[in-house]
Amino acid sequence: MKKALVCLVCLISLCGSLAYSQDSTKLIYKDPKAAIPDRVRDLLGRMTVEEKVAQLESNWTLPAFPGFTFPSPFEGDHLNEAIVKRMAANGLGTFAQLDEFTGTGGPADPRRGAKKRNLLQGWVLKNTRLGIPIMFHGEALHGAVLPGATSFPEAVALGSTWDPELLQKMFTTVALESRAAGNTMVLAPVLDLSRDPRYGRVEEMYSEDPLLVATLGTAAVKGLQGLESADDRLGDDRVYATLKHFVHGQPENGTNVGPNDFSERTMRGIFLYPFEQVVKNAHPEAVMPSYNENNGGIPSHANPWLLQQILRKEWGFSGLTASDYMAVDELASRHHLVANNAAAGVLAFNSGVDMELPAPSGFPGLVAAVQAGKVSQQRLDEAVGRVLSAKFRAGLFEHPYVDEDRAAKEVGNKDHAKLVRQVADEAIVLLQNKNGVLPLDATKFKTIAVIGPNGKKARLGGYSGIPPYYVSVVDGIQKRAGTGVKVVFAEGCRISEPDTAPNLNSLGVFKAPSPEMDEKLMQEAIETAKSADIVVLALGGNEIVSRESIGNMGPGMTMLGDSDTIELPGRQNDLVREVAKLNKPMVAVLLNGKAYAIEQLAAQVPAIVEGWYLGQETGNALADVLFGDVNPSGHLPVTIARNVGQLPVYYYKTPAARRGYVFHENSPLFPFGWGLSYTTFTYNNLAVDRGKIAASETAKVSVSVTNTGSRAGDQVVQMYVHHPVSSIVQPVIALRGFKRIHLEPGASTTVTFDVGPEQLAILDAQMQKTVEPGPVDILIGSNSAETSTVRLTVAE
Repeated sequence: MKKALVCLVCLISLCGSLAYSQDSTKLIYKDPKAAIPDRVRDLLGRMTVEEKVAQLESNWTLPAFPGFTFPSPFEGDHLNEAIVKRMAANGLGTFAQLDEFTGTGGPADPRRGAKKRNLLQGWVLKNTRLGIPIMFHGEALHGAVLPGATSFPEAVALGSTWDPELLQKMFTTVALESRAAGNTMVLAPVLDLSRDPRYGRVEEMYSEDPLLVATLGTAAVKGLQGLESADDRLGDDRVYATLKHFVHGQPENGTNVGPNDFSERTMRGIFLYPFEQVVKNAHPEAVMPSYNENNGGIPSHANPWLLQQILRKEWGFSGLTASDYMAVDELASRHHLVANNAAAGVLAFNSGVDMELPAPSGFPGLVAAVQAGKVSQQRLDEAVGRVLSAKFRAGLFEHPYVDEDRAAKEVGNKDHAKLVRQVADEAIVLLQNKNGVLPLDATKFKTIAVIGPNGKKARLGGYSGIPPYYVSVVDGIQKRAGTGVKVVFAEGCRISEPDTAPNLNSLGVFKAPSPEMDEKLMQEAIETAKSADIVVLALGGNEIVSRESIGNMGPGMTMLGDSDTIELPGRQNDLVREVAKLNKPMVAVLLNGKAYAIEQLAAQVPAIVEGWYLGQETGNALADVLFGDVNPSGHLPVTIARNVGQLPVYYYKTPAARRGYVFHENSPLFPFGWGLSYTTFTYNNLAVDRGKIAASETAKVSVSVTNTGSRAGDQVVQMYVHHPVSSIVQPVIALRGFKRIHLEPGASTTVTFDVGPEQLAILDAQMQKTVEPGPVDILIGSNSAETSTVRLTVAE
C-alpha cells in the first residue's frame, strides 16, 4: 500500500510537470516580482525527480592530487563538453572550484576564476530544461580561499581578539571578496570547541569556551550574510554562511573524525551551545554535520536526533544541511553502517542531510529510492525547496553571472590590508614580559638576529588561499627597525620536510627533517646569534605538523595532522637551549595553530609573544607589538598546558576534577583569558545593584576599571559565574560575559554586565534550563585565574 501511494505521488508530480511545461505563459518561477514561496512552488511543480535530485548534488574541480580521480569540467580556460554534460545534464545544486583552493588553478587572476564560473553557469542555463542557476561555494575560514584574496589571521587568532564588532567588520570584507569572485555560499565559520591541542584542527576554532565561540560565531555570520531574518534576500556583496562541524567536539585520542562519546548533558550544555546561539541570533543559511560519531555510535550524517529533533524542531532552523566533503560515502566506507554508497545516500538524506558535497556519490541513488518508496516525495520536495529558496533569495535567477571587472577590483583589494593589520594587532597575545624586556627600543641595537624556522616562512594556517603578499617576521622587523639597524637571520632547524609552500594546502606528506641538516642549521644559528645585540626567536608550528588529518589518499599520500605531543615540533627546544647559553637578550614570537606546551621556553626566554597565524600582515603586526607601536591587547581564547599529560586543561573543570599529580604541577602554564599589556589596569568597586533577585529577574553587576600605567591600552573585562551549590554538578567557573574597552593613561570607566536567566540558568535533571534558588558568585577580572568576587542570591 505504501509503495502504491508513493507511485501515485510521483505520478501526480510528473503530470504537474508536464502540464506546466505545456503552458509557458505561467512561468512564475522566472518572475522576479513574484513571492519567493510561489516561485519555489511553481518550479518544484515543473521538475522531474532527476532534476530535483540534481539540485541536491554538488561537483568540483580539483588540482592533481594522488588518490582523487574526479574529472574537471575545465580544460584550461575552456569547458570539456562531455564532462559537463555528464555532470550537469539535469542541472546542479552547487559547485566548488577547488583548483583555486591550492593556487593550482593558475596565477592570482580573479578574472580567470570568474570567467570559468561564467562558462559553467552559461552552459547550465542554456543546456538544461529549466535553466536553474548553479550556486557556487568556497571556503572562507579567515579570508576567501582564492588566489590573490586577502588573508586574515586564522580562527584561533580571531578568538584572541575577543572583539565581535571587529570580526563582523572583517567577515563583511571576506563576504565581499567571496561574492565578487562568484561564490554565493561559504563553508564557514567553525563553531567547534578547541578542547584538545593534540587535535590538528584546533587552529580552525575560536576558543575552548562556548560563550566566546557563540559570540564570535554570531558576529562572523552577521558579517558574512548581513541578514536580519532567515527569509531576507541576500545582498550582492554578501554570502550564505555554513556552520560547521555539527558536532565535532573533542575527538577521542585527539585525532580527526574520532568519536565523541559524551552525555546528552555535555552535548547540550557545552558543544551544542554555540550552534544554538548562532542559529537563533544570526540566521545562518546552512549547517554542515561533522564526520565523527556522537551519541554512542551514531555518525552526525546519520543522526536524526541532531539534524531533525535538535536543529529543526527545537531550534527552528529552516535552512540547508550540507554534508561535509565525502562524509556521505564514509557512512559506508569508514563507519560501516551500510554496504554501499547508494544506501549511505538514503540513510543520510532520511536522517536530515539536504545536500551532498563535494561530488555526487550517494545522492544519485535517491532517484531510485524515491521510486522504490525508500525516500518520500515530501522529504525530497522540502530539501529541494530549501535549495531553490536560497538561490532565489540570492538573486541568482536574475543575476547568475560573475562580474569579471568587479572580481578583479575586490579580490585582494589593497585597501583591505588595513583591516588585516588591525585584526592581527588585536590578536597578538603578550604571554610573558619579565623585567620589561618589551617593547624594544630600535635605537639601542645595531644588530638584531631573527633565529628560528618561522623567521622567513609564510605561515598562514590551513584553509588559506594564496594572498597578494606575505610579510615575514624578518621583513617586518627590518622595515620597522630601519636602515640603521642590521637584521640577520638563521633558520636554526626545520619543523618538517617539505617546508616550502606558502600555506601547504598542497596536502604535502610530513617528513622529519634530517638530523644532519638540523645540526648544520643549528650551528649556523649560534654563529649568527653571536653577532647580534638581541635575539628574536621565531618559533612555533606549520601547516604540515598541525592540520586536518585526511588519512590515506593513495600510494605514498598518508596525510596526518594530529599529534601525541604538544611540545614545539622538531628541535626547537634544543635551539632555544643552545641560543640561551649565549646570554643574549632574547624575545620569542610564536606562529602556530595550536597552543604548544612551552614550559622550557617560558623558563629560558623572558618575553614571549603568541601570534598564532596572523595573515598576510604577520611581520608588520609583530613589529608593531615588539617595538611598542601597538600595545598588545589579545587574550588567550584557550588554556595553555604545561605538558600533554595534563590534558584536558580547558578552564571550566568541575569541582572534583584534576586533583593533582605526584611528579608535576597541575595548574596550567597560562590560564584561559590571559593577556599582558605594556600598561597596567586595576579593578575596583565591584558591586551588584541588588543582593537578591527572583529567578526571572536580572541584576546589574558593575566594576570600575582604571588604566594606571603610562600608555593607552585595551583591556578585556571578563565576567564568570560560580554556583556554590547546585542540583547538578556545575563548572567551578564559567564565562558569562566580556567586554573589550579602551582607556587612555589615568582614565577610568565603569563596566556593567547583566546577570539574569541567561547567565544563571543550568540544565536540570530533566534537561530543562532552570535558575535555581540560592547564592551565586559573580567573578570579574582580566583572566580566569585573577578575579574579584561579589555574591548574588536568587530568592526561593
